[in-house]
Amino acid sequence: MSEPKMNRLSRRALLRHSATGLAAVGGGLLLGACETTNPETGQSEGGQSLQQRVDAGQPLRLAVANEPPYTVLKKNGELTGAEPDVAKAVLKRMGIDNIKGVQADYDSMIPGLDANRWDMVTAGLFMNKTRCARVQYSSPVLVSTESFAVPEGNPKGLTTVDDLKNKDVTVAVLEGSFELKTAKSLGVDDAKLPTYPLAPDALQGMRDGRVDGILLPTLTLEKLKEQKGGFEVTEPLEAFPTTGSGAAFRPGDEEFFGNYNKELEKFKESNEFEKLMDKWGFPAEEARKATTEELCATEG
Repeated sequence: MSEPKMNRLSRRALLRHSATGLAAVGGGLLLGACETTNPETGQSEGGQSLQQRVDAGQPLRLAVANEPPYTVLKKNGELTGAEPDVAKAVLKRMGIDNIKGVQADYDSMIPGLDANRWDMVTAGLFMNKTRCARVQYSSPVLVSTESFAVPEGNPKGLTTVDDLKNKDVTVAVLEGSFELKTAKSLGVDDAKLPTYPLAPDALQGMRDGRVDGILLPTLTLEKLKEQKGGFEVTEPLEAFPTTGSGAAFRPGDEEFFGNYNKELEKFKESNEFEKLMDKWGFPAEEARKATTEELCATEG
């Protein structure tokens, strides 16, 4: 999926974030392992499976970014954020507390998983056909919807994709974004979709009257509204496909993956999961309803 290029909360920023370095949960640095993985089996060349290494007391390494609300690495080394918090809760249920967070940029997360530099990706790495062909994704954890930002009072009555197609309106999207590509695939005329480099630029365009609305992920718009104010966010657009993420594993780590996913499914039905999702602004019920197969069908 091509996520929009915008502020720290956007999916585009998640994909293109260039933060480097390594952070360990609880402080200190975690150096990348030299051990490599067989590309055909996903097993480490040393012969031990991930389940065997964890059972032997070796640390479980989680690849993360530092992009709130998806992932957060605090100055004291504490690892938190929506996806890591869920992963830590599930792993605790599995009796695993020897966990280290490894900070990486998004473009390196799947290659690093292949090379055995980490064991799981818990960073809001959104599913799409290309990624799902390379890794095993857990049950969905973070699910995203799309909405319009509109001036207060919604003077043009923009609430659906059909409104955008049939009314004399224009809606800002970000250059190269998932929203731009999807809106065009749904039959929206290109002239109705002026592009901007960043979300604040699009917001200024709406305030100047150059566009009638903005099309971005609902969560991104809600956070932008908290920061800037002065506009409304519509209900999620039913015509847009649901997108989202879960933890990603090597294809060869099937035993550990199966154990983790089974525990995650049970955790998702708990009140604790709902509280975690509410804390970070994600809809728990949407994660419960979505399927990995549905999210993996998203075009990259």
